[in-house]
Amino acid sequence: MSLHTRKSHFLGAKLRALRKRNGLTLEELSARCIQLDAERAPSVSYLSMIESGKRVPSADVLELLSALFQREPRWF
Repeated sequence: MSLHTRKSHFLGAKLRALRKRNGLTLEELSARCIQLDAERAPSVSYLSMIESGKRVPSADVLELLSALFQREPRWF
């Protein structure tokens, strides 16, 4: 497993744990992202791919998620 793959799985696991700790479904998380910034908001399927480690979010999406969960982007 490459370093990039391990990092994407780690980021995805952190995002999933944070989402569940906040009692949000993927649909609810996507909806909240849309409320903050409709242009940068990730879709439900894209959030799922991030959580499963299949995609690494762009800096814009990471900033949006960071703002939503009130975390520094580097926390992820």
